[in-house]
Amino acid sequence: MPLIMAIIAVVVVLGGVVYYISRPDSESDKVADDLTMLDDDTTKADDVMVVKKEFDAIIAKAPNIALKDVSASGASGTAWISVSNGKTYHRVIAKNMPALPGTDFYEGWMVRNALIGDFFSTGKMKYNPATKEATLDFVVQGDKSDYRFVVITSEPDDGNPKPDRHIIEERFGPNVNFNVALEAMMKYSGAVLAGKSALLLDFNKADYDAALKTDKLVVLYFYANWCSICKAEFPIMQTAFNELTTDKVVGFRINYKDDQTDNDETNVARGFGVPYQHTKVFVKNGTRILKSPEGWDKARYLSEINKAITQ
Repeated sequence: MPLIMAIIAVVVVLGGVVYYISRPDSESDKVADDLTMLDDDTTKADDVMVVKKEFDAIIAKAPNIALKDVSASGASGTAWISVSNGKTYHRVIAKNMPALPGTDFYEGWMVRNALIGDFFSTGKMKYNPATKEATLDFVVQGDKSDYRFVVITSEPDDGNPKPDRHIIEERFGPNVNFNVALEAMMKYSGAVLAGKSALLLDFNKADYDAALKTDKLVVLYFYANWCSICKAEFPIMQTAFNELTTDKVVGFRINYKDDQTDNDETNVARGFGVPYQHTKVFVKNGTRILKSPEGWDKARYLSEINKAITQ
């Protein structure tokens, strides 16, 4: 009897593997039909529309896992999955991914049960040969959080939709909660000067007052269009905001004593006792926690902001 049971188990496994490899394209693509691959701004496929800023904010709150190398290539990666407002959001950042020959490419997959072919493609990854980094942003309608096994494969450009060589992979644990209760995103009216998760805005009083009512760190930069120090330093601040991955901070460029300064900006400067241009002020929960007229480099911006967020 044990021998018979073992034979049956082997037959079931082999049958599953054959099905995994040879099942019809229509079934393998049944979930992928709903996918949306994100571009730099907004993408729509069927009834799925995603704004890049919204995607970044959701992923910032999502659980993640380290992807393990299963190909002896030295590759590594991180994967995020979250479910919010009836959609599943997924991101992969893979590092040290070796260059592939010809037109081969890297592809992402979310798997529930490989033995019965229950998986779907999350699309072709963007690959930078200079940095050896491959990235993927994906969103699909519905809750797909039971597809907990993330796989990245290398694929020959042969038109075959089935997974090929596994490069990195890992499974989220059974108790991981992917649901993200994302707070309603603030709709700022000011021009966005930098940032994806953390926005740096051109000042207006309505946006500023709204930001002060949140628990976000509010970063102010007092700027004049004639100030040479401001013109040199403000682009550094923009670069720092572009690198921030948190949504717990919002910044404002406030004109101060130039031909674009309005009464609201003058009142803010007076309220904080700002002595001159290129002064930085941090406000958190209605309290000023930092004021600095010194010149900062990017490292100082990132250090001071990250320190203030945790206070």
